[in-house]
Amino acid sequence: MDLDFVQRLIEFVSRSPIGELEVERDRVRIRISRQAKPAQSASPQPGPALGTAVSSNPAPTAPSIARHSIRAPLTGVFYRSGNEGEPPLASVGDVVEEGQKVGVLEAMKTFNVVESDRAGRIVQIAFDDHAAVQSGDVLFVLEDLG
Repeated sequence: MDLDFVQRLIEFVSRSPIGELEVERDRVRIRISRQAKPAQSASPQPGPALGTAVSSNPAPTAPSIARHSIRAPLTGVFYRSGNEGEPPLASVGDVVEEGQKVGVLEAMKTFNVVESDRAGRIVQIAFDDHAAVQSGDVLFVLEDLG
């Protein structure tokens, strides 16, 4: 089996949302799976030193804003508009609904719709129009509308 092929498979799995891939080629079977990230162990935190004042009211913190990435479902050329000369389907600041068309990917002369898989506000577009992208690349970052 070609080692370059194996390396490309490993890179593909590492960049894609899939957790496992099994391929058989020339009577050789290769199974690649992602290792689960180890859970953070809860290590005991040292207590305050003697004589140190401890505040029972911690300083208020800004609520964290949940973000979500819309990723490229396949490798190809990313287009922000549906057709040449049309305005982009989605721009930074736009509020999109789940299932809304936000881009197009061309792969092997076939145009594939990229849809938002949840509702939110677009806060970042990671690639320019006509950019080559890999499967699993982040195309858009959404902020939850909470």
